[in-house]
Amino acid sequence: MTRLVGNRVILRPFREEEFDLALAREPSEDAERRQVRRRRLELSGTRTAWELMFAVEAGDRLVGDIQARCSDQAMPPGVWEVGIDLWAEADRGQGIGSEAVTLLTAHLFAREGAHRVQATTDVDNVAMRRSLERCGFAFEGVLRGFMPTGDGLARDHAMYATTTGDRGSR
Repeated sequence: MTRLVGNRVILRPFREEEFDLALAREPSEDAERRQVRRRRLELSGTRTAWELMFAVEAGDRLVGDIQARCSDQAMPPGVWEVGIDLWAEADRGQGIGSEAVTLLTAHLFAREGAHRVQATTDVDNVAMRRSLERCGFAFEGVLRGFMPTGDGLARDHAMYATTTGDRGSR
């Protein structure tokens, strides 16, 4: 299993005793969704056909999760999509997310055959957009009507990416 260590952040597999905390983020009435999430937690730290998921630890505390998705059915080979969720508002804006994204992105280029790593976020999520830019991701445009919401509407998302070419020019 993979473990990535940064200055303040560790990306590691979830421990079984942390599953309930991570599952608390899923609606309790959706048993099937919770079962899928539990299986993903069990496989965290290991690359599957679909993703590479980690617990995000900072200051000896579990603070969230981060995933890189790579499904050949959804994206071309070598293209990964990164997503992160820091669970508590107090942990946001501290550089934890930026360090976690940087660690995972470097791993994807060095060990997982990535030639492109991308991320999307709601156009109004200014903090995440700034974080992605600090991590070396370039703004590529807006995906209009991209993310469905509970009210039947779809929100615009900003697309960011970094490539092996970008990494070589630094």
